[in-house]
Amino acid sequence: MLEFKDATIATEGKILATGLSFIARDGELTCITGPEGSGKTTLLRTLMGFLPVESGFVSVDGELLTVLSAPVFRTLMVYLPQQVQMLAHQLTPPDAPSCEADGYAVWNALMPQAVKAEAPPPLSPEDIFRLEEQTLLGAGDKSIVIADEPAANLTPELSRQLLVMLRQQADAGKTVLIASRRQLLVGHADQVIELKVKSE
Repeated sequence: MLEFKDATIATEGKILATGLSFIARDGELTCITGPEGSGKTTLLRTLMGFLPVESGFVSVDGELLTVLSAPVFRTLMVYLPQQVQMLAHQLTPPDAPSCEADGYAVWNALMPQAVKAEAPPPLSPEDIFRLEEQTLLGAGDKSIVIADEPAANLTPELSRQLLVMLRQQADAGKTVLIASRRQLLVGHADQVIELKVKSE
């Protein structure tokens, strides 16, 4: 279970949401939606402990989450980043030479302090789906699933298959929290949290 209580989230000095309160429960699919710039990805980064809340609090299973405690809580989480290409090394056969993805970069690609790396080549919708499928299938011991725009580059059919997999994760008793503007995912969520773009 994940809880935001009267939380204010911000990035680079810009407040994106205030007074944010909701509970993402075990066994349910919660969708964070809203227009671009409303703070969906920032909310996920805050939840994973890479950004502190400006006020209020975030808790995991009733335990307070802070930047210091977050590494422990991240061991409970499986993460599908918006730039899923960062997981592309998983498509490499085990006996082929490969470069393991930097764990910090995978979790935190958008942090301003991160060293900018050359963008990986784009993947086909089928390869993106395979990566997401492999990641979810390998997350049997994780109790929390976090996905950032997981259907953004998928075909409608692959998006439906992804929804089935996410629902299976929730049905297994996991907390599933996704950020998405895709109506297919929004419409099938048990709970929808809509963020707005704050006016200056």
